[in-house]
Formats: sequence, structure tokens, C-alpha cells
Amino acid sequence: MKEIVVVKNLKLTYHSKDGETEAIKDISFSIKEGEFVAIVGPSGCGKTTILSILSGLLKASDGTVLIENTIPNSKSNITGYMFQKDNLFSWRNIEKNVCFGLEIQKVNTKERCQYAINLLKKYGLGEFLKKRPDQLSGGMRQRVALIRTLALKPKVLLLDEPFSALDYQTRLNVCNDVSKIIENEKKTAILVTHDIQEAISMADKIIVLTKRPAEIKSIHNVDLKKYGTPFQRRYSPEFSNLFETIWKEIQNEKHTHS
Repeated sequence: MKEIVVVKNLKLTYHSKDGETEAIKDISFSIKEGEFVAIVGPSGCGKTTILSILSGLLKASDGTVLIENTIPNSKSNITGYMFQKDNLFSWRNIEKNVCFGLEIQKVNTKERCQYAINLLKKYGLGEFLKKRPDQLSGGMRQRVALIRTLALKPKVLLLDEPFSALDYQTRLNVCNDVSKIIENEKKTAILVTHDIQEAISMADKIIVLTKRPAEIKSIHNVDLKKYGTPFQRRYSPEFSNLFETIWKEIQNEKHTHS
């Protein structure tokens, strides 16, 4: 598999009237096409900042970020961003919601819109096309939000804590749904999460960051797909060992004083 994301010596320093704050110190990693990577680490360590740089919303102070050999910018569709909140428009029905991004960008609107509607039907949302977001459950809304992101046919999906607003039970189901859609549509994905169990159950690879300024503390390869859905993977023998290892790494970060 070819490498689709290459991050080398990434640094970010914020400048304010109080001086400089180093947010990201020196981060390098690569992601192969079709890989699902999760980024975990202590609170406030700069996980979301990395996604913002990958999406082109933030400019790094130093280092290189290439997605398909291209420097990402916020106007290209090379990445698709899925946020914590589904951000669906209450006054538009589901069908119109998934086509909204296409309308703004004026890209093959009709053909792509049909692609998005077909995805809604494929993933169990066909009967809700004319419904408004408030008529759907939280889990369904997140599926709609994912399909709206996929409508733009991004090369890489960036998922920023996309399940954190959901209750625990819904969250487990939505992890299964989202994982299945990403796998079926053969997308490369990067998930930022506080939930180590979620990361292990969904990802092929987990990047653990140190506390701020963030560096990579460790990278773990996860091989649990053979056990089935993310929910089923939680019961695999390797799951608890990996959880303990990563949990300790993050706890050690919290308790070390620089």
C-alpha cells in the first residue's frame, strides 16, 4: 500500500503578547492508503491541532505535511473533516443536508449528490431522506454527518472526537456503523479521541502523544480486525493488554514534571 499521508518534523509555536507557546515539538509519521489511525494523548496535548494542520486550517511553524504529495489547504477536498457536533442544518431535510457542501463548492453537484443519497440508502437511512435532523437519533445524525463528509470524496477523513456528544450505548453502536462505512468505502481515516478503548477498537495503528509540547511517545500497531466489529474487538484477548499499556503511557505523561 502506498503512503498517502506523510508528516515530517512537524512543529507549531503559538505567538501571543505573553511570548511563545510551543504546542507541537517534533512530530513525524506516515499513513498508508486505507489505514485507520487513532491519535491519543493527555488532555490539551495538541491532538486537534494536528488535525487542523492536516486539513490546512492551521499553518505549521515548521516541518512538512503532504497528502498524496500535495500540501493540504482548506479549500481543497483532499481531506474531509468530521467534528464533535454533527452541525446538520435543522431547517433542511437529510437529503439537502448531505448535498450542502457540494452546493457551496459547486462540484458536479447532481452526480455527487446522487452518490451521497445512494450512501444514505446503503447505510440504512433511505427512509429518512425527507426528515429533518431533529427527527433522527444522535447516532443516525452522526451517520448523516459522515456521509455528508464522504460526498466530497476526500482522500483522507479527519475525525475529531466525533462520538463524544453521544451517550455510551449509542456511541458503541455508532463506532460500529462508522467503522463499517469507512472500511466499505475504503477510506483512509485519522481519529482523534480521549477514549483509549474507542481508539483500540477502531484503529489499525495508534499514535500516543506526550503532553504539550507534543511529541510522539509511542506507536502501536493494532491487529484486531479478525475479531469482527469494533464492539466485538473489545472482548479479544489482546484488547485489555493494549489498553493497559497505552493507559499507563498517558498516565505517566500526566504525572511527569518537565
